[in-house]
Amino acid sequence: MESTIAVIAGSGRFPFHVAKEARRLGLRVVGIGMKGWVDKNFQNSVDAYEEIEVGKLGQLLSLLKQHAITQAIMAGKVTKSVLFHAGMTFDAEALRIVQKTTDASVPSLLGAIGERLSQAGVHLLDSSIFLKDSLCPEGPATPRSPTAAEKDDIAVGIQAARALAHLDIGQTVVVKNRVVVAVEALEGTDSAIRRAYQLAGKGLVVVKMASLKQDRRFDLPVVGTETIAVLQEVSATCLAVEAHATMLLDRATLLTQARTADLCIVGVVAPKQ
Repeated sequence: MESTIAVIAGSGRFPFHVAKEARRLGLRVVGIGMKGWVDKNFQNSVDAYEEIEVGKLGQLLSLLKQHAITQAIMAGKVTKSVLFHAGMTFDAEALRIVQKTTDASVPSLLGAIGERLSQAGVHLLDSSIFLKDSLCPEGPATPRSPTAAEKDDIAVGIQAARALAHLDIGQTVVVKNRVVVAVEALEGTDSAIRRAYQLAGKGLVVVKMASLKQDRRFDLPVVGTETIAVLQEVSATCLAVEAHATMLLDRATLLTQARTADLCIVGVVAPKQ
């Protein structure tokens, strides 16, 4: 691996964790934050920092070249809502990507961006490469295992969440009494959970799954302490995530939160289709 790496950062804590571990391994980290999405404190976690607007692909390529970057990681969320709100700010490089892809799905768009970066000599790495220990294992991650009723809800949620992820609608489904109460779309996981609570009240089971065609360069489900706080807020009882494909950030703190709330967290493996 090269001695310098770029972390292209969206929202949330994921970029902080990637940068911290990369630096611990002795790498020089250049942070490139997405303006309006990246946490402003991220610049204090890297060796050099640049910030660009979403959609400025030409500027991104120039910055990567300027810093002699040949390897990069995408970490943190930028939702496809930017296609509606920031489309007019896209530069010629980005517009060519949007026009060239056969659909507006995030995997297609990011895959095309990855290909363009590759053409410029920049290799996008698996976003979990430095954080393999944070991937949720199979089975209960908390002392409490799912109840029989929760297992039934998880089974329903797995089918629905896998279909949603495959269609690039979202990754999260909320279930109660074997009924799908809410699904994640543009609003994100936490808002979908709160909406489910408004509709069905306490006792929710939340299921988060990756796409069958998961590209780990940018399609990695992530759960952090913020989401656990929301689950605690609505008195959800169980969170099921795809084992070996979902990141549990700040894992020790996250699991302590879950135990305090008597929330079961379990890594599940979806049946092969």
